[in-house]
Amino acid sequence: MKGRPRIPGEWEHHEACWLAFPYLGEEWPLNLCAAQESIAAVSRAIAGPGDEAVRLLVRNAEVERRARTLLGHTSNVELVRAAYGDCWFRDTGPSLGWDDEGVLAGLRFRFNGWGGKYDIPFDDQVGDWLLRRVGARPLLCPLVLEGGALESNGNGTILTTASCVLHENRNPGLTREAFERTLSNLVEVERVVWLERGLRHDHTDGHIDMIARFVSENTVLCMRGDEASPDADVLREVERELREAGFEVLPLPAPPAMAAPDGAPLPATYCNFYIANAAVIVPTYGVDQDDEAIDTIGAAFPGRQVVGLSAGDLLCGGGAFHCVTQPQPGSS
Repeated sequence: MKGRPRIPGEWEHHEACWLAFPYLGEEWPLNLCAAQESIAAVSRAIAGPGDEAVRLLVRNAEVERRARTLLGHTSNVELVRAAYGDCWFRDTGPSLGWDDEGVLAGLRFRFNGWGGKYDIPFDDQVGDWLLRRVGARPLLCPLVLEGGALESNGNGTILTTASCVLHENRNPGLTREAFERTLSNLVEVERVVWLERGLRHDHTDGHIDMIARFVSENTVLCMRGDEASPDADVLREVERELREAGFEVLPLPAPPAMAAPDGAPLPATYCNFYIANAAVIVPTYGVDQDDEAIDTIGAAFPGRQVVGLSAGDLLCGGGAFHCVTQPQPGSS
């Protein structure tokens, strides 16, 4: 269909990366300051080595002052006042791409707080704000979903999970065929590859960006089902499904079981990395598996600097670096 935009692979060139600075104490009752420090660290890592501008949303003057203090003298970071909820901008923002006429467009799903779990003011509106801000043609999808539920290879293949997309808390009665038809009416989709389920303890009901990521058109990184992992059976199933779909699979180690300060189990993953223009920002957890994960991901992206950053504080909120970033693609 003429005019449908292509969702780029994340390794393609970005004009900028959008993030949002956390500020809601009730959303981060144990570690708001630590979460803010994590967002500042990933902003510096993206902006530092290359030409990718960072545009960081701040809610008000007080939040802006806090962000500036943590960012220090980092150049190439613009603070932008906006109304938003929390920092998970991959999910609340639109997925941006260029159509075949060179027009920037943004795929925007309906948003219901990750299946009704977290009702935060402005989370259902900030995506429309970003579309207006960057001048993107809105592609408004009638389905309820989040951006982290889709992974694109840049050439018409989409990875997703049935446990999230078809969950009754988002789209009751939705079939795979209806989802594929609706999505392909809006963006360029030739093939949807369905994985059945995601990580345990993932409040997103199994986002794809926690378990499998494209590193090229036909190559996918996923974690091995190591016995030390609390998700060993899930990860073995994911690897099998990807191989059966015809992809080259690069296995990563899996972190051991982890818990928040209050004892709640956490969905730790190495798959939630962000591919910047000049770097790959990899979540680490202070465990033995970190070094192997950094080496494996680095080998998949020759020419990019690999930056391992501690992700434990962000993980207490449910995600890591891919979850908080929203790339704006470079010129078509």
